[in-house]
Amino acid sequence: MTYEIRKARREDGDELLELWHGFTDHLSEYDDRYHHKESADERWLQYFESQLLDAKYGAVFVAEEEASGDLVGVLEARIMGNHPIFRLQNHGYINGHFVDDDHRGEGIGSALLEAVHDWFEDAGKDVDFYRVDVIDGDDDSATFYEANGFDAVEHVYERSMESER
Repeated sequence: MTYEIRKARREDGDELLELWHGFTDHLSEYDDRYHHKESADERWLQYFESQLLDAKYGAVFVAEEEASGDLVGVLEARIMGNHPIFRLQNHGYINGHFVDDDHRGEGIGSALLEAVHDWFEDAGKDVDFYRVDVIDGDDDSATFYEANGFDAVEHVYERSMESER
C-alpha cells in the first residue's frame, strides 16, 4: 500500500472522527473511562476546527491511502509553553496517534512520527523535546515508541477516592 502523509484539512473532519473513535476504543480496552460521552463527536469536531486547523501551536497529520483516498492514520501534535517553575522549556506533545488496525505494521505510525518531528523542528517553534503518553498495560505502544527513539521519563499514578486506605 502507498500512502501520503499530510496535514489534515477541514474536509477530513468526519473521516478523522472515525479514526478518533478507533483511538478511544483502543484506550478503553485498558480503561473504561476512555469511552466517550454522547456529545463527544460534536465537541471533538469543534476542537479540531477551532484549535488545530491552521494553528501555530497545533497540527494534525494524516496518512491517506493513495489508491482509495481513505485516511488510515492520524497524529495530533501540540506545542506546550515553558513551565513557570521547572526547567521544562517549550516542548511538544503528541496526542491521538492512531493507525487503523488493518494498516498496522506498514510503517504508517513511524511515518507520522517523522512528519511531526519535522514539524516540531521547523524554525520558530523552539521545541527542545516532545512527548507522548502511553496508557498503562499497552506494551505494544510502549515498544513502538521506544523503537522510534523515545525514552520513558515518568510514570503517572492515580488513586481513586473510593479506594480503601
